[in-house]
Amino acid sequence: MQRRNVVLLLVTMAGFIIVGCGAPRKRVRSGSFTMVSTRNIELSKVTDASRKIKARGVEGIYLVDSLEFDRQGGSGISAAIEDAVNKAAGDFMINCIIYRIEEDGKKGYKVKGDVIQTMAESY
Repeated sequence: MQRRNVVLLLVTMAGFIIVGCGAPRKRVRSGSFTMVSTRNIELSKVTDASRKIKARGVEGIYLVDSLEFDRQGGSGISAAIEDAVNKAAGDFMINCIIYRIEEDGKKGYKVKGDVIQTMAESY
């Protein structure tokens, strides 16, 4: 009887591990950056950037069909960053976190951070 309980326990634990590791994740943190941009920035204008924060906690997102995402590689990160920077009419992001996301059969990237504007003109 004891041996049967041990075997049953091991089979149950193995099942939980297989199901838990195989379940699709909806959001996975891919990285975090102190400063990130897709544009050329004049570093002389970046000094004391904390005073030039245009918006805090801005989110940018880039989603495409799963097959298209697999063909594009990492270019979606740039598109998500550009989306966030454009939403706040800034130049670059600080304290940026990048997530890889899956929603409704689509894959992509989501970025969140503070947008800074250093230049007089916005894009």
